[in-house]
Parts: sequence; structure tokens; C-alpha cells
Amino acid sequence: MARAPIFVGGMFKSGTSLLRAMLGQHSAIASGLETYWFDWNWSARESEAMKVMYGRLAHFFDMTAAEVTTMAMASDSAEKFLSTLMAEVARRQGKPRWAEKTPGNIAHADRIWKAWPDAQIVHIIRDPRDVFASLVEAKKWDSPDEFAERWISTIGRGLRLNAELNPSPKSYMAIRYESLTAAPEKVMRGVIEFLGEPWEAAAGQFSGREEDFTKVLEATGKASTTLERLKAPISGERVGIWPQVLSEKQLADIKGAIGKRGYGDIYERVTAESPAA
Repeated sequence: MARAPIFVGGMFKSGTSLLRAMLGQHSAIASGLETYWFDWNWSARESEAMKVMYGRLAHFFDMTAAEVTTMAMASDSAEKFLSTLMAEVARRQGKPRWAEKTPGNIAHADRIWKAWPDAQIVHIIRDPRDVFASLVEAKKWDSPDEFAERWISTIGRGLRLNAELNPSPKSYMAIRYESLTAAPEKVMRGVIEFLGEPWEAAAGQFSGREEDFTKVLEATGKASTTLERLKAPISGERVGIWPQVLSEKQLADIKGAIGKRGYGDIYERVTAESPAA
């Protein structure tokens, strides 16, 4: 019998890759690079664009493009293909269950629980000021309005899941990036307990991983700053960076952009609860 799948999500630059890598160190959990499964155009699964995607997934998961394409052609939906693909990833890693990490998973929790009613979602949350500071440094999605839209679709909506969507208390867990970097074993013990797995020390530490950075660079020709940092051991050096990066106007602008969209209360709560505040 298939074990419940795990989905990891959160805002970009919030530690989703780190959390996924640490989960993958557990002997029962297979994980890998993000798939963006919810963006697949399944009605055009034989298109050239989708074939390029199959090749990228093959590279990410050490398969052949033909193997991945065959799985896709035998699947009648993106969800079915993801299940088949990740089950094969888990089989090859000799593990009984799989975890898929794409930041936008949080915005698709309703779709996840419809397709996989027993799925468990782990949502990692980082101080939005630090997230915006990281995006400003990367010169990516760094306008207040674009940041607000993306932040609300992940953090804002995710924190209202329990009241709106969550099918059971065993389905959704939120953790803080700041706490994970400060006390990795303590936080990961809670995550592993939530997932119903026995504790293993390997899941509570991280010494760095270069393989993922290399795979993405080879497959896309683009260097990921997130995966570049993942080559180093877990560290809290990126916690509390916003005072050195953001101006008072930038802080006011992102707070205002989030507030005018009706999520000011969530912003205030997340910043107030930040372990780095």
C-alpha cells in the first residue's frame, strides 16, 4: 500500500530547499528537486515544451527522458504522472514514501488534498522582511506589489488553511525558517513526528549538498543562488538581514501592499512571531 505523500512549500527564499534536503536524509523519505507539477499543461503533454520538461525531470531524478516520457504518456492527469514519477524516485532510492518540494505547493493545497486526501503538507515560513531583502539582492520579484501577490499566495493563504481547507490536524504543519536554522534537530524532530516516522539523527542535521546545484545548472544553464547556498552547512547567517538591505520606505511599501490586499493581519502576525524579531 502506498504511503501518504509529503508536499513541502512556502515563499521563495524561505528555506524550502533546505527543508526538502533534510527530509530526504531520512531513510523513509525520498525527495528531489522541484517539479512545478501544478504548472504542467496536461492537455498538451505531447508538445515540444512538455518534452523539454520531461528531459529536465529525467536529469533531476537520474532517469532517461524515454522513461519519463513513457510515464507521462500513460498518465491521464498531472497528478497521476507526479504520483508515478515520485513513486519511481522512491523505489530507486529504496524508500517507502516521497516528498515533493515546489514553493507554490501552498497555493495549490486544495488541489493536493483533492488528489491525495492523505497528503501531508509542511509549510516553512520566513520573516517577510528577510524574504523581500533576499529578493531585492537577487533583483527578482522585488517590486512591493509583485512581492505582495506572491507572498499572499503562499504565506497568507497557507496560514488560513486550517480554517478553510485542512481536512485534518495531521494534514498541515507550519514551521519557521529562523527556528530551523537555530535549532535544526529540535524543529526536525517535530516535523518527523508530524509525518509519523521514527526519529533519525540524519534528518536533524545538514552539512551541505552540491549535487542539486550542479543538476539544475546542467539542465537549465542557470545558476540558482538558493542551491548555491545549499552547498554549505546549515547556518543562521541569513536570518535578520533586512535592516542592512531595506530602506524604511521599502518596508512601508511592502507592508502597505500586503495590507491593501486584506492580509495586513497575517503580515503583522508573521513578523511579530519571527524568532529573529
